[in-house]
Amino acid sequence: MFTDASSGTAAGEDSGLRKRARVWIWYVGVSLALLAAYAATAGHGLTQAIIFTGSSLAAVVAILVGIHLNRPTSPEAWYLLAAGQAAYVVGNVGWYVAAAAQGRPTAFPSPAVDVFLASYVLSGLALLQLIRARRAGGDWSALLDALIVTIAFTSANFVLVVAPLLGASQLSWHGQLLAGVYPFLDMIFLALATRLFFGAGSSRRALAPLAAWAAALLLADLAYGLRQVRGVTGDGDWPFYGYLLSFLFVGVAALHPTMRNVTAHRERADEAGRARLVALGLCGLAVPALVVDSVRHGEQIEPVVLACASAVMFVLLMLRVGDLLAKIVAAARREQGRLQQFLEAIPIGVDVRDAGTGRSVYANQVAGRILGYDPGRVHSPAELPHLYTSGTGEPYPPEQLPVSQARQGHVAAVEDMEVDREAQRRQLRVVATPIRDGAQVSYVLTAFTDITDERRMAEELRQLAVIDELTGVNNRRGFLLAARQELALAEQARRPGVLLFVDLDGLKIINDSYGHGVGDHALESTSKLLQANIRRRDVLGRIGGDEFCVLLTEAGRDADVDLWAGRLREQVTRHNETSRQPYRLALTVGATFIDQDAPNTIEDLIARADAAMYQARERYNGRDFQGPVRILRLIQDTRPTGTP
Repeated sequence: MFTDASSGTAAGEDSGLRKRARVWIWYVGVSLALLAAYAATAGHGLTQAIIFTGSSLAAVVAILVGIHLNRPTSPEAWYLLAAGQAAYVVGNVGWYVAAAAQGRPTAFPSPAVDVFLASYVLSGLALLQLIRARRAGGDWSALLDALIVTIAFTSANFVLVVAPLLGASQLSWHGQLLAGVYPFLDMIFLALATRLFFGAGSSRRALAPLAAWAAALLLADLAYGLRQVRGVTGDGDWPFYGYLLSFLFVGVAALHPTMRNVTAHRERADEAGRARLVALGLCGLAVPALVVDSVRHGEQIEPVVLACASAVMFVLLMLRVGDLLAKIVAAARREQGRLQQFLEAIPIGVDVRDAGTGRSVYANQVAGRILGYDPGRVHSPAELPHLYTSGTGEPYPPEQLPVSQARQGHVAAVEDMEVDREAQRRQLRVVATPIRDGAQVSYVLTAFTDITDERRMAEELRQLAVIDELTGVNNRRGFLLAARQELALAEQARRPGVLLFVDLDGLKIINDSYGHGVGDHALESTSKLLQANIRRRDVLGRIGGDEFCVLLTEAGRDADVDLWAGRLREQVTRHNETSRQPYRLALTVGATFIDQDAPNTIEDLIARADAAMYQARERYNGRDFQGPVRILRLIQDTRPTGTP
């Protein structure tokens, strides 16, 4: 029996996840049981001390187990946190258990104070390591903000709460200093944990207990310090429950499965809003205000402490201002680089010039490739070289350049400009747009593209639309367009003209007898003979399978038609005598004159010439006295109809 390995692996992972999820719940239960036992053993100093120290030791074990089970992406930080809690355990043994074993209350300060301070240092380093692993690059702005706020609130707490009590306290100066230092360190912890909490994404469930640990430690140390300053002593009081809660929260943070992803999601660079900057400014003013108030009341200790806090605050604010300015400059450079990247990516030449001086401000590389030189090195638009009016050798007039017109505040566009690049003329489309600062034109942006290939393609498409592919002369569409234009000009100038309808005789027989390739050759030969027998302004087109039309301009007499027909007969006869093809060309032509006294449409002329062609075919059918070209002229109403 076979088992899917991937399914087994997935099932194993799900099972392991459920086990890890249950561990932190068990830890919560054990911690709450220890807290209840601590409350139940009130009055039993040594028992309470052992339970208290056991709770702190359980937090150390929980952190180590969490590292083993969850395998976080930044284990060094969690090992530092475990080391800090271990130092806390050692400090509790010397401070709490030893005092209880000797039957005396805990003393403040005690020799264990230095161990507690080491615990704070290690725990702070752990939080800093987590922040460093998550932050975006070298961004320390959020941490600086947290420190600024911490110093402001701690200084206010020292002046408003701690200092008045210290003045009436019987503690030594060392004890008084420690009573104020511990809440300050706790505030830093809270700031760091809160800093870590924001932007945590799915790992907030692990960081929320971490922030709660810092908050519980802050409240417990603050309450304990105030009680010591007031001379109130007593083990097992409310501050001790705050410490027990801090052990619970730090263990839960390490055992929760989401702790493995605490540093997996990188934070974005912090952007300070206006409200935060105002708040930081007020925090910066808080400490000097407290100094002034302390000096005014003649205090001795407070000015010294607050002066140190002011110095630190000043340094932090300067660092924050420098960080903010660096970010502004970096953001501007990023935007400039992004804009330049966009301008370099578009397949259009861009040249930006100062409207007043005409000097180039920016030109992308595409502009250099299109023009064949860097326009940014040309200081004046009038000095741009190798620009010509299309179809001529004349330099493009500087005053007609789009950039010159845009400097006057007008949007200008031209398509009659050419640039001489590598001994080749390239057609350009140029558009210049003024960029205004209010009502004044500050800059001019000129965009230009090489439309040579576009024009060539358009011409090719036009040729495909109006040129017969086989013969190379106008197709029906092309002939009608050109003939209408010439007809309109002839009527306007009252010039004479003749429309000829030419039919290639026997094309079907040629195709059937010799194949369509020979038939195509006959059509090509006919078109070449007709092309050789017309002038430049005459219009020739193949309008059907074996049908051609010719519009003879400035030919309005019978003699003109006879002359044209005679030349065509000679050419066809010569072709038949020299051609090696098995066929002999024969053409039937119908002709009609343009009536200058009546409106003429090209369609009417074609219909009349077509009718004349059929009449010629019927009249001369079987008779070859006209040779290979037989023609009949369809005369207007003023002349006898059907006269050859």
